[in-house]
Amino acid sequence: MNTARPRPTRSRRTLHTTTLGLTRCAVGVLILTRAVDTLRLTGADRVTATHLAWVARLAGIRDLALGAGLLTAQATGRDTHTWLWAGMLADAADVSVFATSTARGHLPPALGTAMATAALGGAAAATPLLTRPRDTAGE
Repeated sequence: MNTARPRPTRSRRTLHTTTLGLTRCAVGVLILTRAVDTLRLTGADRVTATHLAWVARLAGIRDLALGAGLLTAQATGRDTHTWLWAGMLADAADVSVFATSTARGHLPPALGTAMATAALGGAAAATPLLTRPRDTAGE
């Protein structure tokens, strides 16, 4: 008995890819525009968060670029797999950083766990899109 999940249809793949791209862009814009507030969520005081805001902005730029690249590839009919893999690798790195920071006591346990889980969810969300259906190799 085959218990494998069916591959997403073309329209579902398109919606799924678009949702991933838009979500990554939204996270990127949020971090870029609210870098200090984002760092304050981690427990940093205002002065430290202000001095380190450039680090958060790097992450925001990364997510915005990955999301825009994914959406552009999809809109132009190019292969989206490279963008999906790049996003998954970035999310996997985030999981590692958040988990390590939490284990070392640099992030509050609940927040660190939530951040690591969100990053893991981002990586997992792209997984179904990395199988190529026979008739839609460009998606």
